[in-house]
Amino acid sequence: MLLLGFSFLAAIVVIVLGQIRGKDSDLYNMFGLVVLFNTPTYIADYIFFLNEKYKSLIRWGVITFAAHIVMLCLPLYFKQSLNLAINLLLVLSLIKFTYTIILLMKFSIISVNARLIGDFMKKALPLMFSILLAGSMDYINSYIVGYYFTDEEFAMFRYGAKELPIFLILANTMSNVYGGEIAKYNQEGNLQQGLAAFKKANTRLMRWLFPGTILLMFLSPYMFKYAYNDQLFEGYKIFNIYLLLIIGRMLFPQTVIIGIMKSRIFYLISSNYLIINCFLSFWFMHLFGMQGVAYATAISFVIEKILLAIYCKMEGIPLRSYSSIVEFIGYSIITLLMFYISVEIHTPVI
Repeated sequence: MLLLGFSFLAAIVVIVLGQIRGKDSDLYNMFGLVVLFNTPTYIADYIFFLNEKYKSLIRWGVITFAAHIVMLCLPLYFKQSLNLAINLLLVLSLIKFTYTIILLMKFSIISVNARLIGDFMKKALPLMFSILLAGSMDYINSYIVGYYFTDEEFAMFRYGAKELPIFLILANTMSNVYGGEIAKYNQEGNLQQGLAAFKKANTRLMRWLFPGTILLMFLSPYMFKYAYNDQLFEGYKIFNIYLLLIIGRMLFPQTVIIGIMKSRIFYLISSNYLIINCFLSFWFMHLFGMQGVAYATAISFVIEKILLAIYCKMEGIPLRSYSSIVEFIGYSIITLLMFYISVEIHTPVI
């Protein structure tokens, strides 16, 4: 219910923005409906994960990601209007929303507990504030690019400035689930046991997502060549920079902070993240052009995770207790090296 309520508020914001801009207000209205029905469907990821249906989770992630690409790209590929693409996304959102309702009816009991909601909101508000600021950076980056660069470059940036959804699903789902697990172990006086279990889980995930990221760096030129038109092809360079966000994704101090119920620190560090990101975006934009905005996002995200890790250390929880430091550093160096190679080599034409 809370997720649906916040989705409704987000949809209202999108529609109001469309009315303020005046231009393409119909598209904003339709996209507001996409936000309303698509956002609550992310709870399906947690349902699969909590019920240990990992194969179903992977299938769901792959199918929905592929469906989003098809619904958005096919109309554009056949030179149809963006309006048709948004309408197809709305149809997909309604299908996902219906399936999520079916999952809820199958695996949970739907009820309203005012006291539980109140306690949840008190603990979750700092985290929601953090998510809101992190999400707002996409819009701020888009505004910066739209203001300083051409419409063609803006479109290229928007199509490239994305992470692979299945990576986000796996990392965020594990983080949220283990936040609760660490809290449970902490209440039982077995915090170290909970941290050890979490370290083992995120190390396994690291061994999948880092190699997957490296593979995508070399496949992305072909993905953009055949999915988009020639004007958007160079967007793969932005996409590859955004793939570097995996380095920050594989650090999980926020999970530990949620587990020990110290989430108020998110107010301070997330605000710093926004300021650092904006500062680096303007600085790097003059150094590297449009790609500098993407570099700023990747670097500021890692800085945010380092600040959160420092806070955990101040609370007596060093990074090594919940992360495999040597393995993380090794994978990060290899990923950066492969990124450099993907930038320098000339993409063979197929």
